[in-house]
Amino acid sequence: MFLIQSKRIAIVIIGALLNAIALNFFFIAANVYASGFTGISQILSTIFTDYFGFENVSTGIMLFILNIPVAILGWLKVGKGFTIYSFLSVIFTSLFLEILPIIELSNDIILNAVFGGVIAGFGVGITLKWGASTGGSDIIAMVLSRMKDKPIGGYLMAINGAVIVIAGLLNEPENALYTLIGLY
Repeated sequence: MFLIQSKRIAIVIIGALLNAIALNFFFIAANVYASGFTGISQILSTIFTDYFGFENVSTGIMLFILNIPVAILGWLKVGKGFTIYSFLSVIFTSLFLEILPIIELSNDIILNAVFGGVIAGFGVGITLKWGASTGGSDIIAMVLSRMKDKPIGGYLMAINGAVIVIAGLLNEPENALYTLIGLY
């Protein structure tokens, strides 16, 4: 049992690192947005920095703050084990977002969307495969799904659809399309 839990924690940490790499090396500099609460955190960071003049509001800090009430909701409505591993993913993603520098490996936005999407997709995929989530919208969608007896996917699509639209409104309309490519 200890070995399985240790492996699960290690994989959640690797998934968090991959998500942070996708964001800090590909998405953030290109104004391509991630899915769910990570994308919402990017949106809030953009709004606070570009429109309210705050100095570099961190996506990692925003992600952590947004996930605190979601972790409580998950603890009460989804399950303790799933929520612990999911919040562990959030903690490490936030930490890695703070540690890793934001760099622009390419100024080609399509390359950033594709490579960021592949790396983030792999990170999320291994996290989900090992019984955790990246927090945020996954937990909210699970709670809503149980309350309304509807599939989780519809709720996630609605949240990600909002992220895509807002990405286009905050930047160029093309950014919404590049965000869609990254999410795909």
